[in-house]
Amino acid sequence: MNIAIPLFKDRVSPHFSTAPEMLIVLVEKNKVYFVSRLNIAQLSGPERRKKIVSLGVDTILCGGIDGVSKEWFRLKGISVIENIMGDAMDALNDFLEREKNKGVIKKGVAEDNIKET
Repeated sequence: MNIAIPLFKDRVSPHFSTAPEMLIVLVEKNKVYFVSRLNIAQLSGPERRKKIVSLGVDTILCGGIDGVSKEWFRLKGISVIENIMGDAMDALNDFLEREKNKGVIKKGVAEDNIKET
């Protein structure tokens, strides 16, 4: 999984289009194995979008994002998770924890919901 997080200093940028930097995180088996900060301050909206695609990003964690960019990423198969706030590494860790727990059935919960017919 390749994740992009638009940054303002060490925090998730309030909006994709105004982020001066982008954190690129490569994750395998829910473990971070590469992190890089890219300066994107001089890139236009279309240039930012193309850069993210060229880096093989499949998930964007961001504060806000314009509808055109969000739809463009959707059409490219890139998942956009918006309304993320706070420290970028905390947001990343929270996201990875949620991903790790997706689809996990806690012992006993499934059995309690089975009804005999």
